[in-house]
Amino acid sequence: MMITGKFIELIGGIQWTNPLDYYGNVSYLLLESSIIVSIGFLLSALFIYMYNKKFYGVDEPPKSWKTIFRGMLLVGIYEVLKIPYTYEWIYGNLFIGMFLIYQVIAIYTLAYGFYLLMKGVSK
Repeated sequence: MMITGKFIELIGGIQWTNPLDYYGNVSYLLLESSIIVSIGFLLSALFIYMYNKKFYGVDEPPKSWKTIFRGMLLVGIYEVLKIPYTYEWIYGNLFIGMFLIYQVIAIYTLAYGFYLLMKGVSK
């Protein structure tokens, strides 16, 4: 059986494009902003972890704060994973589908954590 171009497009592939000239003059700022946002979410997850450790000590932190920590961590990793898709280093329907499923899980986890926090505060 011969693998056709359509099959490769459906499954996906890897290619290299220079991120600094892909979108012209705005490309450097786009790459820099993606990196800054990734660092911001990962630092937020770290600060939530440190807060939980210091504030709750040996006690178990509430489910809301643990879920928010996981959500921030997942969204930070999502922002790192977004860079290869922005510059089309990875392409194909399978990879795009996996990326979208991961994005939905990350956003849902974060939103669910904030819902639990709101529910705990409004009691």
